[in-house]
Amino acid sequence: MAKVLFLQTVQFEFTGVMSISAYLKRAGHQVDLLLEGEEGPAFFDKIRDYRPDLVAFSAMTGDHLRGLEIATQVKKMMTIPTLMGGPHPTFFPETVEHPAIDIICRGEGEEAAAELCLRLDQGRDFSDVRNLWVKRNGSIIRNEVGLGENELDNYPIPDREIYYKYPYLRDYPTKPFITARGCPYLCSFCFNRDFNRMYHGKMKMLRRNSPERAAREMQEVKERYPLKRIFINDDIFIMDKDWLADFLPLYRDRIGLPFACNVRVNLVDEEIVAMLKEAGCYLVMFGIESGDLELRRTILKKNITDDQIRRAASLFRQYDIRMKTFNIMGLPDETIEKAMKTIRLNADIKIDYPWCSILQPYPRTELAAIAKEKGLLQDNFSLDHLEASFFSGSVLKQDNIKELVRLQKLFYIGVKMPWTQGLIAHLIKYPLDRFFYILFALSFTWRFMKETEIGFWNALKFAFRHRKNL
Repeated sequence: MAKVLFLQTVQFEFTGVMSISAYLKRAGHQVDLLLEGEEGPAFFDKIRDYRPDLVAFSAMTGDHLRGLEIATQVKKMMTIPTLMGGPHPTFFPETVEHPAIDIICRGEGEEAAAELCLRLDQGRDFSDVRNLWVKRNGSIIRNEVGLGENELDNYPIPDREIYYKYPYLRDYPTKPFITARGCPYLCSFCFNRDFNRMYHGKMKMLRRNSPERAAREMQEVKERYPLKRIFINDDIFIMDKDWLADFLPLYRDRIGLPFACNVRVNLVDEEIVAMLKEAGCYLVMFGIESGDLELRRTILKKNITDDQIRRAASLFRQYDIRMKTFNIMGLPDETIEKAMKTIRLNADIKIDYPWCSILQPYPRTELAAIAKEKGLLQDNFSLDHLEASFFSGSVLKQDNIKELVRLQKLFYIGVKMPWTQGLIAHLIKYPLDRFFYILFALSFTWRFMKETEIGFWNALKFAFRHRKNL
């Protein structure tokens, strides 16, 4: 039996970690997790006391930096292998070159983690395990990605115990679930395109739990933990109408809680909206990204039209389902007028919870290549040049970029109070950045409080816990 310890800096449940933990426990291994923010000064003492055989990190780009710092400290404390998996090392596998990392896992990790733990337990070499890049005697062994699991029901129900020992997460009234993995669309700002290429011919592009299995997981969580609302975190929940027709009645009858989900407007029709409403959907989330059709098509490669956006919004409004949109400011070739079109479109369709970030052109995405071709990124552009968060600033060398960054700070106000749009377009010409940031922090907290209905003090606590991301 191998002892695995996940270490995490972000105070959310990661569905991948929960799935891998359940898979490893089913195989007879011991798994635990420590959240740095919850453990405080005792964090490293608890790592030492657990005496793991493997320390693992699931890292997104950005929070991987703190993960590497923690791994460095772990290496000073004990001589055990360290592994980093998740989105960041999947797309930046050279992370294994960091002195504190021995192994990285690319792609999905259940089978690779189980095989690694088996070999650790048996004292066998693990340098040829699929999906893993392994540092060995000064060189790096780069293994191919193995076959993926097409039948998600073959995986055990995710292990939430490793997170819900922390009261903050256990008692949080909204909990995340996924019923599917994968997305077939090719937006230029997303890594799904490259993920699909990596697994081409090795698994289906979109895989789902059966309706029965998805409902059973939600029902078990409802029976064991505080739960008032459910967030279905599939990339696009409404991809398969036949599956929805089977799942949603089960959800309504067995779970019966309000739920939120991600949709894509070109897939929305009245039949789907009616099914969602009847089952208890109170909130849908979808990307507009830009209110300018040309930017959406040529820069973002998001082939949705204004008519599709407006029709979907009209149907959700007709069925009294609230809406949250995702938007981006600071795009290549974006003018102030094009950015204002994004604000106006959100305002016109009466979005309840508009959300807007500043573009971060991650290296190896198509969007980063587009920006580089246009001369908007420095020649040696890399991850090190990215901003600390989606809300802080931009790396594009564009004449109007400061004004676009200021406009993002006032986005929510412009959408919810359309009469301010003319004033906003004028104000962003002035370097009132601290004032704009204060307005953004207040509007962000207000939006979050209204969206989650968790109350003022809980919203402030949430903002404090995640202040590094603002």
